[in-house]
Amino acid sequence: MLNAAFRKLFYWLPPVGWAAAIFVVSSLSSPPKTPGFAMGDKLAHLLVFAILALLIHRGLAQERGLSPARARWIAFLITSIYGALDEFHQLFVPMRTVEFADWIADTLGAAAVFLTCFARPEARTLNDAADEPG
Repeated sequence: MLNAAFRKLFYWLPPVGWAAAIFVVSSLSSPPKTPGFAMGDKLAHLLVFAILALLIHRGLAQERGLSPARARWIAFLITSIYGALDEFHQLFVPMRTVEFADWIADTLGAAAVFLTCFARPEARTLNDAADEPG
């Protein structure tokens, strides 16, 4: 029983924690500034949501035992929907605006993980056996 609970925490605490961190930063009226180059904000969105998709994929493939193809699709969809909900949430945050381009960047981050996983069909998951909990 403890092993099963530990396994769930091991695989699902990282994506839940990452999603919570996104929510907290998204709730700030004045979030941290992104790099000062053109499109730095969109690159930050892409990277942050790519990490989220990667963590979700890991949980789905390892803990839930889904096939790599199913894990890719579900991780992509969850991440894209979470990006849309994140933008919607900003409607209610003072001094924040909803940007369709931010959601596109979020979805492109999820797509990058989807395509990377798709390009490596021999990899059962994004996790090595060494990461498997005791």
